[in-house]
Amino acid sequence: MRAIAALVLCAALSACATVAAPQPEQAAAAYLAGTSWRRVDDMNANPHGATLAFTAEGASGYAGCNQWFSAVTHSGEALRFGNIGTTRRACASEVQAGTERSFLAVLRATRYAHYDQSALVLLDQQQQVIARFDAE
Repeated sequence: MRAIAALVLCAALSACATVAAPQPEQAAAAYLAGTSWRRVDDMNANPHGATLAFTAEGASGYAGCNQWFSAVTHSGEALRFGNIGTTRRACASEVQAGTERSFLAVLRATRYAHYDQSALVLLDQQQQVIARFDAE
């Protein structure tokens, strides 16, 4: 009788114990976390250019006029920025405004990324290069 009770107790305890499996997007998020980048392919950008910095939770940076932030999902080469939030500072010049419009459009269109220690390339749905960045 004790053996049966012990087996029932073990079965009940093992049914309650769960181990959370790592989520693919969470595991993949770590490979860009802690990296920072400056856009280098926008020849019309203001001198400070747009920046991109990844954390385990998302990405943020300078868009050319305002600060920006977004959640990020990626797995392998697939990369997407979620809803993008920005501060609401008025741009001092059309160059800044243009830099920001261009950069935010790139973030919205990004579907893939290739990177190494010194360069990050963002690609659209057709895997066409839409922006290039150098490591900061």
